[in-house]
Amino acid sequence: MVHQEQPTPGQRVERLRRAAGLSRERLAGLAGLSPTTVKFIENGRRSLTLRAAQQLAPHLGVRDLADLFGPSVTLSLDGRPSHPAVEDVRRALTAWHITVDGPPESPEYLRGAVDSAWQTWHTSRLQRTEAGLILPGLLDSTQRAARLHTGEDRRASLALLAQAYHLAQAYLAWHGDRELCWLTVDRGMTAALDADDLLAIAQSIWYAAHLLRAVGRGDEALDRLREARALIEPKVGDGGVEYAEMLADLNLCAALTRARTGDQGAWSDWDTARQVVERALPDGYVGLRTRVSRPLVDVYAVMCAVDLGDPDEAQRRAHALDPMSIPSTERRGRHYVELARSADLEGAPEAALHLLGRAEATSPETVRYSPAAQDMLVRLTREAPASVRSEAVELARRVGVTD
Repeated sequence: MVHQEQPTPGQRVERLRRAAGLSRERLAGLAGLSPTTVKFIENGRRSLTLRAAQQLAPHLGVRDLADLFGPSVTLSLDGRPSHPAVEDVRRALTAWHITVDGPPESPEYLRGAVDSAWQTWHTSRLQRTEAGLILPGLLDSTQRAARLHTGEDRRASLALLAQAYHLAQAYLAWHGDRELCWLTVDRGMTAALDADDLLAIAQSIWYAAHLLRAVGRGDEALDRLREARALIEPKVGDGGVEYAEMLADLNLCAALTRARTGDQGAWSDWDTARQVVERALPDGYVGLRTRVSRPLVDVYAVMCAVDLGDPDEAQRRAHALDPMSIPSTERRGRHYVELARSADLEGAPEAALHLLGRAEATSPETVRYSPAAQDMLVRLTREAPASVRSEAVELARRVGVTD
């Protein structure tokens, strides 16, 4: 009897895609993945993760994931590594203040607390641990203030409450239940709308767009971003620097959203953001919450090039960017991960491992919880050249990706 070798998960994806009459670009757009990711899954350069399989399955007509992985493959359902403080943040998010009493904190105090929390997020090497300690109390105090204040103080408190929810979304994005992330988005948007504050509404749309993109609803994310830009653009000329910062942010988010679906129009949105930063923001300006700045515009260029599957362009964009100029430890760590992804696209495992090591030295929790970093590290422990495989195993063990 002749033994017939089972197709790989990537080969199964390709066969099902062709049977459904979908191009790689179309499947990627429907699933919220980049065309390069789909290509590399199909040709075996990238493993099919459970998360990617769940995103692809509905568009391939798959109801049983064994159709993708094969009947002999055992799947781990442990999910993403969870941070120890997730349960504390969950309790703070689901604690309804039915009865509130006592004097609320003033909007001025809360603004200082929110700004300090964001500063910690961007300057700490262990930003998720620090945020996990801060968030429960910050959510409690801003929720109470929104309930107890009236008039303009209530509107200001609601806008700050939206910011607390945004920080919770940033914290939960890589290791919280998806339902918790949706809860922060919905609560943040509701608080911003109740505040009737244009900047708060636009900021809430920006955060919502990131989650919409992550779950494969990129077209919807772009629609919401267009609405937000229509709110903010008329205010840029005379509304203060915050409006220019917000407009740049919205265009950068649109650029990345397009890039994730293989749309070269990403560069048009990116260039619009660059022009806003160069023309409307003072030299050396750094946004407090998202770190909008000239270096961050260059960081987004690298991210767009990687997601568009163009490692040469990513390297060209990164060549003149000094990572130390990136005004956020967290974003700097993510930048190194993006450079590692670019090296991975080029089939350079030694360079990818080196860059992941730089990311870990900058921000260990960025590597520990980033899905892209996790995927690369797991593969490197199996597939890296023997000369560096032990380094990959040690890095993976150090950040907790493997035992």
